[in-house]
Amino acid sequence: MGDRLTKLYEYAEKEGGLQTKMRLAMKTGVPSAKAATEPDSPDLIAKFKAAFKEITGKDAPPV
Repeated sequence: MGDRLTKLYEYAEKEGGLQTKMRLAMKTGVPSAKAATEPDSPDLIAKFKAAFKEITGKDAPPV
């Protein structure tokens, strides 16, 4: 559970540091600490990828 969401948080932090990670949490409604326990549902992954693109201007890496 949450492995893919956790990886997206890791990518966000590498891309823009803590601020980008925090913005991802605000946009998705899932804090990074809770990402590991959330299910890796297709809808939630799509939400994370869309937020990642909106924040960074780049496509999220495949997870």
